[in-house]
Amino acid sequence: MTGNRRLPRVAASALALVALVSSAHAQGTVQERVAALKRTLAENAAAQRKYTWIETTQVELNDEVKSTSAASCKYAAGSAKPVCTPVGAPPAPPKVRGPLRKAIAKGKIEDLKAYMDSVKTLIAKYVPPQQELIQKAQGRGDVAVAPNPSNGTVKVTVSNYLQRGDAVAVIMRQANNSLAKVDVSTWLNDPSAAVSLTVDMVTLPNGVTFPEKKVLRADAKGIVVIITSSNFAQAVEQ
Repeated sequence: MTGNRRLPRVAASALALVALVSSAHAQGTVQERVAALKRTLAENAAAQRKYTWIETTQVELNDEVKSTSAASCKYAAGSAKPVCTPVGAPPAPPKVRGPLRKAIAKGKIEDLKAYMDSVKTLIAKYVPPQQELIQKAQGRGDVAVAPNPSNGTVKVTVSNYLQRGDAVAVIMRQANNSLAKVDVSTWLNDPSAAVSLTVDMVTLPNGVTFPEKKVLRADAKGIVVIITSSNFAQAVEQ
């Protein structure tokens, strides 16, 4: 009888040990992947500063293309963000007849521009992800790691990254920790005003990774902005 009573206790102890080991392994995986992500972000940001590229921006409102423009982009000395200079002819403003219609159209355009400026300011805090905010989220237990053996990637998801209910998901290639995709889900002013950003990355022959296509959606206003980058070239030192 004594031996039989000890069996459940031994089994329970074994299960507890397995759970403890699994928890420690999972924690180690999160720490390792977060460390790899932060290292990749830092190294890639430094490498990107040596390049120039062309950005083509298309703005849609309620599924209708409103404008398309192009700009030449590069990093200037001391600048944290790339500096983009328009190329080609500026898009022609839409024709509106009548002073009242013109005033209404101008007011709507100014409102949308102000809104999109706020959206851009918000999104700039997410891309690229900031190492300090990732570290804080890790300390709160808001970082999850999900490997995908089928395509050799791992997703690092940071919840409550900047504000409650938002999330940044970074997909990395396990072989070399290069960035494959970034998804941002957040909101502006009100949680019901969803804002999302999807960034598809491209890896150049020398291993430097750049955003190839960005799709920004502001559902509250029916706005979609698609930014495509191309013609990557190493900048000529001056």
